[in-house]
Amino acid sequence: MEQLKLRISNVNRKIGNWREKLLISSEKFDRNFLRWCIIEGSRLLKEMGFAVCVATAPPVSMEIRLVRRSKLDNAPSALPRSIPIYISTLKKDINLEELRRLYAHCNLSCNRLSENGSSIVEKTVDMKKLRTAISRSDVVVSVFCKPHHTDLDDDESLSSSLFPLNSKKQNKDRDLFRNVLPLTPSNGKLVGFGRAYSDYGLTASIHDLMVLPSLQRMGIGKLIVNRITRLLISREIYDIAALCFEHERPFFKACGFGDDRMGSTTMMFTKSLEV
Repeated sequence: MEQLKLRISNVNRKIGNWREKLLISSEKFDRNFLRWCIIEGSRLLKEMGFAVCVATAPPVSMEIRLVRRSKLDNAPSALPRSIPIYISTLKKDINLEELRRLYAHCNLSCNRLSENGSSIVEKTVDMKKLRTAISRSDVVVSVFCKPHHTDLDDDESLSSSLFPLNSKKQNKDRDLFRNVLPLTPSNGKLVGFGRAYSDYGLTASIHDLMVLPSLQRMGIGKLIVNRITRLLISREIYDIAALCFEHERPFFKACGFGDDRMGSTTMMFTKSLEV
């Protein structure tokens, strides 16, 4: 009990010294001092027999962000330079048919190698295997945007070229109605995706990172990678690898990835399957 009283007096003395320092120098309240007060206060309460619960904010499962097109992007002038996107980490927000179409638009395949071991990669997506892969992935990040922010329809492009004045007014009225509706996965279009596997303890690997080609170079891919790594690090998983193609290495390097310190590399099983 005497030690507890001594500690309380030391804390009061330090608080008094800080208060005098702030009054003399007229400095703003220091965050380090606030953090120190919280830590010391928690320790004192524990020693006095009180239960202290320090809550941490859970990872956000959904978020609205604003992304901007690059000045070097050759997108049609009718498309907005900045658009809102909806980022979700919930598996229930993923429509498998939309995901299959995103694979096709990005010219990606679920299979890195064909079943017979040849170099020809199958582009057809097996929906049953895709459903299993999504359900067993530890982290899934999907990005949605409003459909009219991706590409212009052929009818819209033709009308804007033939009747620019009328088309401008019609597009303005239509965009006003579209922008009033809140962006959700149910009314949005799947434009980005990424997932990761882990052993829930030591290692994890990122797979199938893709962004719709018309929305690339807007930072969406980096947002997906950052969200995946944040979720894995929140689970105290720091050994994170990325399974990528050679042309994707500069992108992952810009996201903080590098060569393995032990010099290891990924190898794929290529032996032909025998029936």
